[in-house]
Amino acid sequence: MAGPPWPPSRFWQYWALAGMVVLTAAFWWGVEGYAIFEARRHGQIAEGILRFTLLVLTPALVFAWLAAGWLRRRVGDGGYWQLLGLVAMIWAGAVLVTRMLAG
Repeated sequence: MAGPPWPPSRFWQYWALAGMVVLTAAFWWGVEGYAIFEARRHGQIAEGILRFTLLVLTPALVFAWLAAGWLRRRVGDGGYWQLLGLVAMIWAGAVLVTRMLAG
């Protein structure tokens, strides 16, 4: 009975490393964002961006990381990393703006 090839391809090795960063960032922002939300010391704009990052962008980031196998077949290796990088940059920018506004 032959299993999957070992070691995994370079793509999946990088995917695993990216997962450590993505999952740690999502968990951190879930905890930090909730703490900011509970403090209620911010304006409507900061609260709107905060809710958007917590409810839309963070799950989108995790989903983009999880959907690697499906996306890789459709857009290729380079396209997948560009897509994940784009989602990560949008997420990081929104988190930065939220931290600045709610800080």
